[in-house]
Amino acid sequence: MIYIIDDDQNVRDGFMMLLKSANYECRCFECAEEFLKSYKAGSVDLLILDMHLIGMNGCMLLEKMEKKGLHLPAIVITAFDEPKYRERCKEYGVIAYLRKPVDGEALLDLIRYKIDISRPTNNNISSQSKRSNV
Repeated sequence: MIYIIDDDQNVRDGFMMLLKSANYECRCFECAEEFLKSYKAGSVDLLILDMHLIGMNGCMLLEKMEKKGLHLPAIVITAFDEPKYRERCKEYGVIAYLRKPVDGEALLDLIRYKIDISRPTNNNISSQSKRSNV
């Protein structure tokens, strides 16, 4: 599940259409507070988060999540690149900090990469368990 948090309806709709065309399940939120109210642990694979939101901005949400011990992978997007926010996003370990307009294929590549490396594979079988089967 990918959660999109952006106060611009057109951006939310565009990202939703892009993600659905790539067979991703997603939910949209207009603000960070709305996202926090509906968040359930384990329900989110990734956040696409606008930096400049009405109310709590993207960095404030990342800070609040950090304090609660919620470490969700996030891609931050912004129309107004500001070095102070870029630096704070690095501190919170965001996957990427992208300026609008966002290239759809680049965004999908980032998402595929993050989700693919997060999923367990059959290659994760330990050598110990391989030896016990011999």
